[in-house]
Amino acid sequence: MMSFNKDLITIGDKNKAKLFMIWFHGYGSNNWSFEPMLKLVNMNVNDDMYIVMPNAKIVDNKRSWYPLPTATNNNELHEDFTGFKATMLEIVELMKQMGIKSESKLLVGGFSQGAALSLGLCFQKDIDISGCIALSGYMPCAKEFMSNDIRCKKIFMSHGTEDNAISFESYERSYEFLNDKQTTIHTCTGDFGHTVTKDVTNELTDWILNNFIE
Repeated sequence: MMSFNKDLITIGDKNKAKLFMIWFHGYGSNNWSFEPMLKLVNMNVNDDMYIVMPNAKIVDNKRSWYPLPTATNNNELHEDFTGFKATMLEIVELMKQMGIKSESKLLVGGFSQGAALSLGLCFQKDIDISGCIALSGYMPCAKEFMSNDIRCKKIFMSHGTEDNAISFESYERSYEFLNDKQTTIHTCTGDFGHTVTKDVTNELTDWILNNFIE
């Protein structure tokens, strides 16, 4: 087990929150990296959120949520679905331990590898997810989810055309795959790189307010 609950950062008041969110950082980063942005977002939604940010385990001196894709001898991409699925099961257990109020809604979200993890969680049957935020990410192990129903019907996706870490083409393929699942996807794109711009943050704040905060 990754013991996610031993190294958490939280934002907001759990007892007053109308909306819960679990947030996943990117590969090689940590849960402190998005604390300033998420504090700002929460402030702009009237402090109505309770945000939990776990840390990924350290693999080869870098924090990673799941095994990175590798290239085969034929130059094809191999994704470790077993490793990815194991992480999702542990995250589902963490979410169950968060003590989410029955009347509250739950968002999952993240950046880069954390965004990919969030999109995978949208297919999990053991947890009720109201919305997903995927910033500069991609849909991992898409072939494995081809015949699965997506349970999260509202998704916010942002990506930059100048992203050199996860290509814009990967975003476009991910969007097409998810959109075929009859999901409502709000997109926010522009000529930026592997980052989160002020415009993305503002648009994300509006999306949360319009969809989840009454």
